[in-house]
Amino acid sequence: MLLPVSRITQDRPFLDAGDFVASFKVLHATDSKAAIIRGTSVLELCLIIAMKHLNDIYHGEPFNFEMVFSEYQKFCQRKSSMQMHEKAVVLKAFEHLCALELLRPVGGCTAKIQKEYQMMNLMVDSSEIMESLQKYPNCPTDVKQWASCSMVSE
Repeated sequence: MLLPVSRITQDRPFLDAGDFVASFKVLHATDSKAAIIRGTSVLELCLIIAMKHLNDIYHGEPFNFEMVFSEYQKFCQRKSSMQMHEKAVVLKAFEHLCALELLRPVGGCTAKIQKEYQMMNLMVDSSEIMESLQKYPNCPTDVKQWASCSMVSE
């Protein structure tokens, strides 16, 4: 309410709907998903980028942890000076991204499927990821370059 009220002047003594719409746009200009991504660890960011590449390669089809882990391994082995984390650590980071609701299980959670094989959808599109990456504090150059690649080399 403070922003619309601050627009009252002698010439414009009354508020209209446009004042509220303008204040809403100003207050919500920061995308919450982008802010969440900027708050992730470098490992979690790498997993998001791996998922982005999987979305590009498979045209938005669902993926599972094993697929993401495979992309992450390829990056660490071939393209990066970063250390590769153990699978259990990477799985925990993957689960954290699920808790942040950046991923959603296909068809809801199924108790019969191991979590490593549960099919997931990424709830962030490529442009949001790339925008977040530009504002990510101290992002390693290798990670930025990997995100910019249109396809992951096999």
